[in-house]
Amino acid sequence: MQIPELVSNNNKNNAVFSKISKPALLILLGILASFIPKTSYAQFSSVSQAKEFCIKALKNNNVDDLIKAFSDPVEITLPQEENSYSKTQGAMVIKRFFKNNAIKSFTVKQGGKSTGGSEFVIGDMISTSGKRFQVYFLITLTNQKAYLHLIEFEET
Repeated sequence: MQIPELVSNNNKNNAVFSKISKPALLILLGILASFIPKTSYAQFSSVSQAKEFCIKALKNNNVDDLIKAFSDPVEITLPQEENSYSKTQGAMVIKRFFKNNAIKSFTVKQGGKSTGGSEFVIGDMISTSGKRFQVYFLITLTNQKAYLHLIEFEET
């Protein structure tokens, strides 16, 4: 069996892809592009919209939705670590935290506006293992888009 060359050194018209019609090639490329992973950001035009999205994600134990609201970078404070992370690194850190502390319940205790139009939420979280955390998060506006900029979990 002879394997065809993808591109001939002498004549590019001998390429395997030249035997595929242009519309078929475009369809094939479109299908392949749909499999490329995309960084998922939720788009919020208002701080209050992002805040409600994050509250809902916490109440529903939906870590993936919470991550969609992350800014890049995102500040994360956990009982044993505190750092600024890229969105991708932050996703790994928060998933690891929730793997060990899945949310049983989340209750908002207080919320309000901070300087510069940011909004904060303070809530109580109980994990499925019975651990209790005070949760604080801050939503900020960057380039007319609202993101979860900071999230803290303090064990109580």
